[in-house]
Amino acid sequence: MSSKREHPIESMGFWMFGVLSVVLAVLKLTVAGYWSWWRVMLPFLAFLGHNAVYLLAGFLCFCWLKHEEDEEEPTAVQKHSRAGYNLAALLFFFLFLDNLLRRAEGQGWKGFWPCSGRLEVVVLFGMLSLAAQFVYWSRIVSGLNQEHA
Repeated sequence: MSSKREHPIESMGFWMFGVLSVVLAVLKLTVAGYWSWWRVMLPFLAFLGHNAVYLLAGFLCFCWLKHEEDEEEPTAVQKHSRAGYNLAALLFFFLFLDNLLRRAEGQGWKGFWPCSGRLEVVVLFGMLSLAAQFVYWSRIVSGLNQEHA
């Protein structure tokens, strides 16, 4: 048995967003004391929230998968996935959390701006994040169903 795993867990995003949050925490403690701790942890919270929505959307979309036992799933899933939708969903979730924090902290602006904190913008980016996740997973499921047919 090989000591190298076939499909290791990829933790690069976890470390990247964690380090970014630590850098923001150092900046809060040294330079920008007026930042809230929610704002400092925003990159890490966006990463965790995005992954939770990613898993939820994946489980919901896989309910429509016609499954056969004889195929290599990981290679087929990678063939049908489009990483652009997943990155767009991460960006939309980040903007959703940023707007939610601006609304909760009362730092909103009057006009329509992607970071205005208005309720409409919060709902918009939340729905765009969900839509991008469902498009990402539905492309995978429809591609797998076409292979099984």
